[in-house]
Amino acid sequence: MKKYLVILLALFLAVPAVSYAGSVTSKYDVTIGGYIKFDVAYTDKNQTYDYRVPIARDGHQFNNSTGAVTWAGGESRLNFAIKGPDAWGAKTSAFLEGDFRGGTGGGQGATSYGYFTLRHAFMNMDWGATKLLIGHTWQAWGLLPSFNMLAFSENHFMKGATRVPQVRLTQNLTKDFSMVVALASPTNTFGNTQPDDKSRALLPDSSLEFVYKSAALGKIGPWGLTFGLGGMIGSEKLTSVDARGLYKEKKIQRWGSSFYGYIPIIPERSGKKAGALGFTGNVFMGQGLGTYLPAAPAAPYNRPGDGAIVSGATKAPIDPKYAMTSGGWAQLTFYYTDKMFSNLLFGWQKNSWSQRYITANAGSLKYLQNWIFNVMYDVSPAVRFGAEYTRIMASYGYAAAWPAGNKPSGTLNAVRLGAYYYF
Repeated sequence: MKKYLVILLALFLAVPAVSYAGSVTSKYDVTIGGYIKFDVAYTDKNQTYDYRVPIARDGHQFNNSTGAVTWAGGESRLNFAIKGPDAWGAKTSAFLEGDFRGGTGGGQGATSYGYFTLRHAFMNMDWGATKLLIGHTWQAWGLLPSFNMLAFSENHFMKGATRVPQVRLTQNLTKDFSMVVALASPTNTFGNTQPDDKSRALLPDSSLEFVYKSAALGKIGPWGLTFGLGGMIGSEKLTSVDARGLYKEKKIQRWGSSFYGYIPIIPERSGKKAGALGFTGNVFMGQGLGTYLPAAPAAPYNRPGDGAIVSGATKAPIDPKYAMTSGGWAQLTFYYTDKMFSNLLFGWQKNSWSQRYITANAGSLKYLQNWIFNVMYDVSPAVRFGAEYTRIMASYGYAAAWPAGNKPSGTLNAVRLGAYYYF
């Protein structure tokens, strides 16, 4: 019987097929899950399916003079949840998940969309009050999901923008308080395992977070009153060559902090969500958060010239600095009925560049703002339909070299319709 189950599973992965949810018992207990996702998006600018930052306005620029409609199903996911035997007195489990987005996990790949690629791959050891996670998954600090958002990437303000390899220890301190300590890769290694400035620093990103969870105000679904306060510190090593041809190295610190919370303002009653209202919010700040925020500055700049630091360039001395990044998001979730609900979200992010840097680097992102409203309808536990409107606004650093007729700002409006089938 096991032989036939393995053959059926291989056929399922190799060719398109209709499959029902269920468990496959081999050496250990394995449960197959995931969902099929299909959606259609209209944008009033010529931008990709994963719109994040609008292009600065220019009446003569093609990308701002035409709209686009994209059809996609690459966000469909397939996962395997595994339960294994106890080890060292701990219950063990593992989780493996991928989707068909291709790319590097931070956005749609230009030529690889539709390829099956890694999302999560981690193991757990659970002693009850103490839990150990080892593997590739979301960052261990500042993470609170924006509930039931239709699109993949629109709310990327510390929602969990990055999945990285890590070792994470969660310790319950009391019934309601817990502490999370983690050492993580400073680089998003998915799609790139080559050494970079962060890996050459030799140190991992270290994070610490304290979390409070309570059912005192009731719950909406699995979520009750939740607050989290945490942060991360890391470093990277930058290299350059001076006028004499001598290499110089300089370490620079990266750091981040976040405070988030979920409040069930009107909790569900007797297991029914109709009339329930929840609030979710997250504020953050830091320097060098490019690993965790897609729209954060990806690299530091050199203060002596306020220009880019290029490995091998004849720039000396090295005096790197990251722009200060701050922002946050807030969301209200309201249930009209037990099966229909809406999310209204506002998010913002600010990168504090020096004017000298902006003058030398026209078009640097200064401010990003998102408004998102969606309506979701659960036909059954397996089928969900949704519609969403998004407005994204951005401003960029003004410089004398900015091309004539351009404005250092941009907007993007999008409408998306989607359908899920969970299994």
